[in-house]
This record gives sequence, C-alpha cells and structure tokens, in this order.
Amino acid sequence: MSSAMAQHAALRLILALAIAPGLTVTTTPAINKTCATLDAAHYDHPYSYCAGVLSADPAAAAATDPRGVADAAINVSARKAESTLRVLTDLVDELGLCRKYYGSMVESLAGVLADFHAGRFDEAALAKARSASDVPERCDVILAMGNAKKDPFSQENVYNKRLSSLASDITALVASKKG
Repeated sequence: MSSAMAQHAALRLILALAIAPGLTVTTTPAINKTCATLDAAHYDHPYSYCAGVLSADPAAAAATDPRGVADAAINVSARKAESTLRVLTDLVDELGLCRKYYGSMVESLAGVLADFHAGRFDEAALAKARSASDVPERCDVILAMGNAKKDPFSQENVYNKRLSSLASDITALVASKKG
C-alpha cells in the first residue's frame, strides 16, 4: 500500500471513529445530497468522510445546494493547504538551522580526526569530540519544539548522536591510555 493510500485509509478510520454511533454528525440537506451523490457515483470519498468534513464547516452547513457545498469544500481545502504551507515554511527554516549545526559538526569531527592522527589527545580535542555529539540533540530540539512541530530526521539524529558519542568515548579511552 502506498503512503498516500495508507494516509487516506487512516483518515477514513479517524473520521469513521469520529462519527461512530453515539457521536452522530448533524448534516444539512445540501451536505447530505452532495455527499450521497458522490458516494453513489463511487468517487474517492465515501459519504462518511464527505459529511464528516463538511458538517464541521459553518459555510458548508449554511450551504443550500451542491454549488454552496463545493464553495465551502474549496475553502476548507485552501485553508488546509495554507496551514500546510506555513508548516513547510517553518520546517525549511528549522532544517536550515540543523544544516548549519551539522556543518559545524562535520568540521569539528574533521578537526578531531586531524588531532587524533597527529597524536594530540589534549582536553581541547576531547571537548571538540564531545561538542560534536551534542549537535543531533540540538537539531531534534529545534525540530520538535520549533513552529513546525515536526521532526522528520529523528531517527537520523538518534543514530548520529550514538555514533558521535561512541567516537568521543573511544577517543577519550585512547587518550586516557596514552597519558
């Protein structure tokens, strides 16, 4: 099943639960007629989805014919697209910060590697290694707590944190044996 199909199926389930028996959705004749017609014509949106979404919208509830329902549906869709655009914009900004952090992490680790190859195991080299291992967590915080409230790189950040912490710990171990 494709991601889009899985999301569509999940949305149908959520809406079905939302309008489950005992939680009836009040619809208007215009919404009922429009959604029933869509459902009977085997469009991609069953009656329950159509009625559930549109009944929650005051403009759709006020509509008196399919044209008014369509106008409301277009507006609901436009508002959702606008909301998604805001989230994407915030996410791009927040990912830009993560990109800068990871850029500094790469530079820092290159410095640690150069120090390691040169036999420099001083506290400054170890501090650079430890500092690099903090970057993934900073990125996670930015993404989880930022305006977008989305973290599409959580797994990558966890993996990078573990690897860089491992490298830092092993470097510290080697340094302690050398001294």
